[in-house]
Amino acid sequence: MNKSVPLLLILTSLLLFSCASVPLESVPDENPRPETGEISGIQKDLVQSADWALGRKSLVVDGRKFNLDCSGVVLAVYHKSGSDLQSFLGGYSGGGVQRLYAFMEDNQLLYKQPVLAPGDLLFWDNTYDKNNDGETNDYLTHVGMVVSSDNQGNIEYIHHNYRKGIVLAKMNLLDPDNLNVNSPMRAKNAEPGHAPLWLSSHLLRDAARGYEIAD
Repeated sequence: MNKSVPLLLILTSLLLFSCASVPLESVPDENPRPETGEISGIQKDLVQSADWALGRKSLVVDGRKFNLDCSGVVLAVYHKSGSDLQSFLGGYSGGGVQRLYAFMEDNQLLYKQPVLAPGDLLFWDNTYDKNNDGETNDYLTHVGMVVSSDNQGNIEYIHHNYRKGIVLAKMNLLDPDNLNVNSPMRAKNAEPGHAPLWLSSHLLRDAARGYEIAD
């Protein structure tokens, strides 16, 4: 006689390091990837490039090696799709996330709305305590890219997780407190208990239509 055993979801509590976040642990996905509506050719290329990047231990595109971190992932995905975002960042200061954000801001490509599109860059604040002061005042600490979305707000994005590598995670800005559709983005042990805001939906700062640079 078969006995069913409930599946316990354990979120490992580890201190985060630079450009890192903790996604929802792997569970059987009862829902398929959200269907994506009409998108441009470059957006389709970006989705294919994201599939190429998933799980890789190194990122080399056309002989160029990209850092295995959050900004390196999105730069490599864009470069593989024919858009060399890295070439625009030399005049900006800060880390990769800060420079990408500043470039998108200068080109008026940042926006806020709950339903996002494949290829959109995603910028988060406070994904870890970068300055180690115990406060949630760490801005532009992580970046990823939308891979799929639907009109119910279900988003799947690619990003670099410091422990798991290049993975997919979930977000829904229309249902921001629902753990089933929003991956954890801040480690449980980064402070006593959880910070008040800790899911991907809680910490998103802006999205950016980076693919418009390639059009």
